[in-house]
Amino acid sequence: MSVIELTTFVVAPDRTSEMLSARSGMLSAFRKDRRGFVAARLVRVADDTWLDIVEWTDALAFDESRAKGANLPEIAAFFATIDQLVSAKSGVRYDDAADGSRAVRTIAYGSEPSQVGELYLPEGDGPFPVVVLVHGGWWTAMFDRRQVVPLAEDLVSRGFAVWNVEYRRIGEGGGGWPGTFDDMAAAVDAVAHLDPAVDTGRVLVVGHSAGGHLAAWVAHRSAQPDGLPGAHPKVEPIGVVSLAGVLDLVDADSVALGDGLTDSDPDIPPNVPPPSHAEVWPAVAERAGDGITRLLLGGSVAEHADRYAAASPVELAAGGVPVPVLIVHGSADDVIPPAYAQTYAQAAAAKGADVTLVMSPGADHFDVIDPDGHAWGVTRAWLDERLRLWRSTGE
Repeated sequence: MSVIELTTFVVAPDRTSEMLSARSGMLSAFRKDRRGFVAARLVRVADDTWLDIVEWTDALAFDESRAKGANLPEIAAFFATIDQLVSAKSGVRYDDAADGSRAVRTIAYGSEPSQVGELYLPEGDGPFPVVVLVHGGWWTAMFDRRQVVPLAEDLVSRGFAVWNVEYRRIGEGGGGWPGTFDDMAAAVDAVAHLDPAVDTGRVLVVGHSAGGHLAAWVAHRSAQPDGLPGAHPKVEPIGVVSLAGVLDLVDADSVALGDGLTDSDPDIPPNVPPPSHAEVWPAVAERAGDGITRLLLGGSVAEHADRYAAASPVELAAGGVPVPVLIVHGSADDVIPPAYAQTYAQAAAAKGADVTLVMSPGADHFDVIDPDGHAWGVTRAWLDERLRLWRSTGE
């Protein structure tokens, strides 16, 4: 989930020891000075030729580091041992797919480590319709965008560009209110300048669970007043899909939804994606006893009614729904109550909104993100229909 820098350089054999001695100081300087630096590995490919494999969190971090050059003495000392720089460029990661290798670019939309996304492009020149994909995981840093990579691969194989986004989450700096929402808005707006192959007029947003909540929240951005996260969107989607979304934050607070996270070593069912960052779980478990929405919004409904009104899709639906929305929920979901989907659909219907509710028969919370499952089939068909309607109306 990163960008690889590949640098090849030549060092005279009699200066090899000097170069290796200077390297430790250079790496220490990188850790202190270079945003997004993860790790480095040095490979000797000939007596005088070396390959440096450096990992960065995103492409922008690599570009920023290259612009800084030898700005610190420790870095300059290492560079001074090099006789010739052969090449320096970022390597493009490839994901294995059924139809062959596929390029994936990691792109930053902000300066924080979690303000990144991965852009998948189909074969061809485009412009391609794009799906902004938003993962779930209780809005916590325990889970990341790897959770929905199978959906990204399915979408790109069907001709969609996919922007699989990360965002600041509970358990890391800036996560919660308002950072999580600011990031979601910024990630969607970043579509405006991602790549010329992306059609910014055909943007769709799809999210699961906590990501389903954020996707539904995006549907209401154009109605958010000044001063609130998400106001004045630069990119407005032509459709939004919430898969098993947490759409009623007020009720979620009243029932302490997510208090099961206090068990930091639970039995994980076979179809549940494991935590990507299990080391964060103890810190979340210590604070989740009153429910996860209080960690997301900084307190209860009684303490922050204004935040719940601005963040809960059910509350927002009372003012109408500016874009078409598909709500898909498993009838057997025992993680997020299916009633949340029904309450949102009813609130939207009362305003005459274009909102479709589908209860996926027998599906649990994670069946809805199975690329071969009923729920995802419904989602694909709805996305295709939105594009067909867009073409027929020119909107």
